[in-house]
Amino acid sequence: MATAEFVASSCILQTKNEARRFYHPELDALRFFAFLAVYICHSIPNVLVDGVSRTNGALEARMLTTIKDTGNFGVCLFFLLSAFLITELLRREVQVFDGIHVGAFYLRRILRIWPLYFGITIVFALGGRFFPALRMEPGRMFAYFCLAGNWYIATHPWIQTPLRSLWSISVEEQFYLAWPLLAWLGGMRVLVMASLAIMPISLLTISIVSTEKAYAYNTVWLNSFTQFQFFAWGALLAFTLHGHVPKIDRAIRGAMGCAAMVLWLLAASFGQIKRPGVEVSSSQCCFGYLLVATGCIFFFLAVLGISVRWVPRWITYLGKISFGLYVFHEVAFLLVDEMQKHTETLTPFLRPWSLRHIGYTLVINKIAALCITVMLAMLSYRFWESPFLRLKRRFTWISSRGI
Repeated sequence: MATAEFVASSCILQTKNEARRFYHPELDALRFFAFLAVYICHSIPNVLVDGVSRTNGALEARMLTTIKDTGNFGVCLFFLLSAFLITELLRREVQVFDGIHVGAFYLRRILRIWPLYFGITIVFALGGRFFPALRMEPGRMFAYFCLAGNWYIATHPWIQTPLRSLWSISVEEQFYLAWPLLAWLGGMRVLVMASLAIMPISLLTISIVSTEKAYAYNTVWLNSFTQFQFFAWGALLAFTLHGHVPKIDRAIRGAMGCAAMVLWLLAASFGQIKRPGVEVSSSQCCFGYLLVATGCIFFFLAVLGISVRWVPRWITYLGKISFGLYVFHEVAFLLVDEMQKHTETLTPFLRPWSLRHIGYTLVINKIAALCITVMLAMLSYRFWESPFLRLKRRFTWISSRGI
């Protein structure tokens, strides 16, 4: 009897020790893929699409527009990954410590996100006084400081500013303001119920907001309740898998990855949920977002559990600094564009006297911007974010990715 009790207690102890550690490097690689999708989207200017439409015809322009629109969905994949990881960490915290320390959760969140987010916002608030390219109206800046940037942009004209991408950080922080409180009040069961409830609420929101046809592609997209569905899917994946990694054949993983890309392309091309100036019915909009969500799930399942030897370390590292990549990529666009404007002489190969050469110039421009993005993100992670991340470890109950 004593032996059986000892074995049982040993198994429980081993399970809890395993629950204290949680990290999947392949998901960092997926983060980098999500960033690349967004980067490609933002790299294709609308003026190029219009130029292709006028000179090469509608087919080429439609293909370019579809690629651009599809890239937006990298943000949705970011949301799903974030919710999966954080919900799994909360689930393990309950498993090991029989409860959730809400204060520690908020401190971890603050130390991970706020230094870079508010740091760059302050830089632009001060720099805008001296450099017109950084200037934003007070209302927009105030909304960013209040973590309500998405709501402000949804109700105001979309201005091309290097901080426009930070609307998604507002959505994330709004979601995570309530998520640990729900877990603390009712445990994992309440989080499951909340995740299931978010689905119809999100679809109802899309259905109602999409009736504003002229600007629906943005008002629906920027609405927090629209995007909350991707957090809900991520959380449900965490509860469904329950710490286990599904064993999926490589061929099936490849098929799921291809299917995921097809679903995203369908949402962009036929669903047209991110197509400016196109009137999309409410049912078409809802269906398009379901295609995006299904694609995100397929991408996730196609990658989760891949052997570490198949994931190059440099991709894992770039996924680890993906927050910085996301924050800095449009800053890099600005820097490269300003350098190009102030370049007095260009080689004949790069002179934009034809659409073809404009394309060449654009490719070189965006490759240079990507290099600058990586450099800025690396410097930020090493010298600005890392001290806060080391402090964050003091409030971390379940060890995850190292610094």
